[in-house]
Amino acid sequence: MRITLQLSHRSRHLTLPVNVNHLVSSLIYNIVANSSSEFAERLHEQGYRLEKRTFKLFTFSPLIPTGHRRWRMNGDGTMTTDAQSMSLLISSGKAEFVEHLVVGLLHQPLVQIGAQRFRVETVKKLDPPQLSDDMACIMMSPLVCSAKRDGDKYPRFLLQDDEEFERVLLENLLGKYEAMHGKPYEGGAELHFDVAKEYIERRNGAITKLITLKEGSPDETKVRGTLAPFRLRVAQPLMEVGYDCGFGGLNAQGFGMVKMSNLTS
Repeated sequence: MRITLQLSHRSRHLTLPVNVNHLVSSLIYNIVANSSSEFAERLHEQGYRLEKRTFKLFTFSPLIPTGHRRWRMNGDGTMTTDAQSMSLLISSGKAEFVEHLVVGLLHQPLVQIGAQRFRVETVKKLDPPQLSDDMACIMMSPLVCSAKRDGDKYPRFLLQDDEEFERVLLENLLGKYEAMHGKPYEGGAELHFDVAKEYIERRNGAITKLITLKEGSPDETKVRGTLAPFRLRVAQPLMEVGYDCGFGGLNAQGFGMVKMSNLTS
């Protein structure tokens, strides 16, 4: 289930950090806590457990200026727009999360992202596309896929041409499905991920983005993900999990949200 928030502000020029993901993620937890502090704390600290793994089962988009406005990069780690409103999409496969989010917004019409205050003008549920096992996807935020080999201290970020990429992406969807439904997925489990060669050539191979999480803090982390339109073939129930909860990892930090259109209709 996906909802969109329309946010307005009074600043003539709105400036936010370029790496704003952790601020938006914190805002979402705070809104949910307005409905149930117990649920918000459990989601943040534990998530939905599957053996040794945990999934938050939600994701969100970048802040999107309205009226064909864009963000301007200032070169100092900040970005500015003259748009007076913007949209934020939040998505989850768990109805309880969406319910707490909506109730929390009723209690909090004014929200804060960093030093900036916004008014929540509208909250709207979006109709999902007709999902099939073959979809064209446009990434709204980078897709992060990582794997840790024996002996590695840190996980390696995988890109779409890594031989492990499709396997890890599929295992992630299967894990989310089981965490959501309380039982393993029993259908066929194959996944094919393709970025058009023409797009890669047009971008001179530059189809990844490096993002810093919690910049300037002791927990600062650099994350690299794929940012490109792609074709995905996977079983429809797993496609739905990815649409609702995000593809790949770090979804609760704003990674892996996509727009989709059906290639079989």
